[in-house]
Amino acid sequence: MESSLASVLPTPSQELPEREFAYRLDFYWQAIASYALALIVYALLKGTIASGSLTLELRDPIVVVLGALVVGASLFSLVNWYMRRSVTVSAKGIRFQNRFRTRLFHNHEIVAISFGRKRLTRIGGAYRVVKIRLANRRRLLRLRPSLYDNETELVQMLLQLKRELAKRQTR
Repeated sequence: MESSLASVLPTPSQELPEREFAYRLDFYWQAIASYALALIVYALLKGTIASGSLTLELRDPIVVVLGALVVGASLFSLVNWYMRRSVTVSAKGIRFQNRFRTRLFHNHEIVAISFGRKRLTRIGGAYRVVKIRLANRRRLLRLRPSLYDNETELVQMLLQLKRELAKRQTR
């Protein structure tokens, strides 16, 4: 993993290559699977078998809540799949893109990039949030690397971009 990551990442003398990172959808599919499994197991445990037929109690509040969670997670998954969100980091800047809109923030607009605390546990990702300060905007851009595919490479590319910005500011 480390050697493949090192081959993709630029050296300090190299220019930053353009790389697109897609929004992760695996969380939604995992949620749908776990809620549906819990719904099926609970419905089977709560149901009764009489004279060779299984009757399920669908008016039970827990069945209703689990069903709502399955439907809700399915809707969120479909909406996020349809939106096709992605982040592209390149030598030009950072581009946020979805199905309907593209926003490019050029390097000369970026004032600073700061990283949140590193997580102690490695379960949820390397960094909680990356904050990007822009010259023409009061609010910070917030980017959660753990929401995108290949988050370690995304963080490394943002670190490289931060180094390039630091070089630019010292000149």
